[in-house]
This record gives sequence, C-alpha cells and structure tokens, in this order.
Amino acid sequence: MALWKQLALALLLGLAGIVGWGALDPAARPRLIAAGLPEVLLPEWVFLAPADSAAAAAPKGDGARRAGSGAGAVAGGPAGGKATLVVTAPVVMAETANRVSAIGTAEAARTVVIFPRTTGMVAEIAFTPGQRVAAGATLIRLDDDGEKIAVEQARIALADADAKAARNDRLADTKAISDAERDTARFERSKARLALQEAELAFSRRTIAAPFAGVVGLTPVEVGDMVSSSTEIATIDDRSDIKVEFRVPEAFAARLAIGQPVEVATPSQPEGHFTGEVTAVGSRIEADSRTLVAQATVRNSDDVLRPGMSFAVTVRFPGVEETAVPALSVQWDRDGAYVWTVDAGKAKRVGVGIVERNAGTVLVTGDLKAGDPVVVEGIQSVRAGGPVRMAGEPEQTVGKAEGTKP
Repeated sequence: MALWKQLALALLLGLAGIVGWGALDPAARPRLIAAGLPEVLLPEWVFLAPADSAAAAAPKGDGARRAGSGAGAVAGGPAGGKATLVVTAPVVMAETANRVSAIGTAEAARTVVIFPRTTGMVAEIAFTPGQRVAAGATLIRLDDDGEKIAVEQARIALADADAKAARNDRLADTKAISDAERDTARFERSKARLALQEAELAFSRRTIAAPFAGVVGLTPVEVGDMVSSSTEIATIDDRSDIKVEFRVPEAFAARLAIGQPVEVATPSQPEGHFTGEVTAVGSRIEADSRTLVAQATVRNSDDVLRPGMSFAVTVRFPGVEETAVPALSVQWDRDGAYVWTVDAGKAKRVGVGIVERNAGTVLVTGDLKAGDPVVVEGIQSVRAGGPVRMAGEPEQTVGKAEGTKP
C-alpha cells in the first residue's frame, strides 16, 4: 500500500477514535485542549457528550474554566433551578348571586272599559282622551228628555198617592171608610214611590261617570252616535301604581313570597331604576312552561310608567357563601377545571368545580380557603411541584442544575 494511503488511513482512524472518545467521555474535548491541541481543530459538534457533564469532568486549568463557563450559562435557565415568576391573587369569599330574571308586562293598578247601561244618543262628551279625571266625574251624557218627563210624572203620581193615603187615614180613624180602603191607599202610595225611584234611576243612567280616579283613554264615539249597552265608550286606568306580571322557574317557586322586594327596568326609561314588591303569587305551577305566575306592584308617583310596557324583573334571594377566584386563574384540561396555588414556594394544582361566573371572578368549590394565593399570570410556565416565585418576592435559586456536581 502506498505511503500516502497509509497516512490517510491512520488519520481517519485517529479521527474516528477521537469522535468515539468524545461521544463516550464528556471530558474528552477539555482534556485535548489542556494537552495543547488548538480549539479550532476540536469543533464542539464532534463531541456529543453534554456540555454540563463535560464541565464537571474537565481538569483544572484555563481550558476547564472556559468549559465551566459554558455549563454555567445552561444552569442559569429554567433547568438551572431558577423559580418561575408568577403573579398571584388571593382567594376571597363571595355570595352566590341567587336571583331570577324574567320579562314582565305592566298593567294599571285598576283598569276598566266603560259601557253605557242603556240605549240612547250621545248628547255630550265631557272628557278629552288622556285626561285625568276624578272619581264620579261625568264622562258622557245621553239624551234624557224622556227620562226627565218620566221623573216629573212619577213625582206628581207620588204626591197624589201620598195625599190620598193621608186622607184615607183620617177617614178610617172616624170609621167613615173601611180599613181595606185605607190599606189600598197606602199600597198605591208605595207603588208611586217605587215608580219615582225607577224613573230617577233611568234618568241617572243617561249620565256615564268615572268609577274611580284615573286617566281616560281614547273613545270611538262622537256626539250624535247611537249607543247601546254593548258599545265601548272608553277605558280608564288608575296608574298611581303599576302591576307587573312575570313568571319564575319552579325551582324558585317555594322561595317566592308576598312582600319580597323586586327590581324592574324598562326600555322606555333606560336610566331609571324602579323597585317594588311581590303582591300576588299564583297557586300552581303551569304545566306547559313549568313556571309560577307572580305579580309585583311598582309605585308610579311620577306617572312615567304605562300599562302594556315590558319590564325586566329581577328577584333576589339570599345567597350562599363560596370561594371566589379571578377568572384568569381557572384552567381546563381533560380532567376538568383547576387552578394553580402556591404552597411553600411550590406550584400545586387544585381541582375546582364551577358554581357561578361573574364579571372578573368565578365562584368555585374545591380545596381552597380565603387568602390562598392562586396564579393569574405566568400559568403557562407552571408545573406541578415546580418552584415558583410570586411577584414582589426576592429572586433566589431554589436548586442546582440537574446533572451538575460540586
């Protein structure tokens, strides 16, 4: 074999030996450097052993110091024992917001539709639609000429019957007439008195009055119209109070009681907040909707609410105290919801159950108590049992890099 081939083969075998040595012995490269070989001839990629192990096995000297500095750089990372920096917030106690929200419809405290009680022609309309009237105020008058005449005739008949009865009483006392004639005269007087009452009643029904104080609505009739007992004259609403009918789920039916306060809001008054109380509760659950009908009364002293309005009704019930954590702290995986807490500088996973979600907080159940710190920032870097450092605590190394030796 030619000499140059022998030299090339020897060189290749030497390089293979060095590579094998570097793969098996982490201290190979530092030792070769310490022996005087230039670093340029010993690239790091040739030596496959971990650098931190190489630093541990390197001999003392300048080259060993250089190798050790490389190992220290690795130890300074997360694997080098530095605690993960996190931001925490304390667990607090809060009450569950046990409330029912429903849509209700407003009604007037009292409302009636006015009908005449007799037939006749409209002679006068004494109100303007939308006007507030007092109880007993005249709304409409029907023509009443015939009734006036009937009243006068009844009065005259009563006066005649009264005089005849008085005369017969005197005659009967002197035995000029029989007792039967006196009794007949008294009977005629009673009939005349009833006839007058009937005529006066018919006359009074020609005037249609407001049954209570309230606001009169629109009327479809005009002066001169013929009306009967089936003709709707107008509506009148007592708006001093507004009744709101709403429905609550059957789960809250047993907890709803008369006198319970409610809050109502309506789109027509977006900045107004009104309060009232439950004044009526249904006696049974509706089978089709599984809800209980209830009614609340709201004071309308400013007269800004109207019957027929829609209302958002909120009924609050006494809550149950639960632990509350920030919404950002709650995480999920295949095992369910959980939070990270800090226990003696270590991360601890605590499984929780969601009770209620609110703005910014979540009410949960689990092995938590008030004051426990839960992680809200830096969660992605937290591992179970791993060292953590809460914001504001001094930085310190909690362990040496894995694989290092003294």
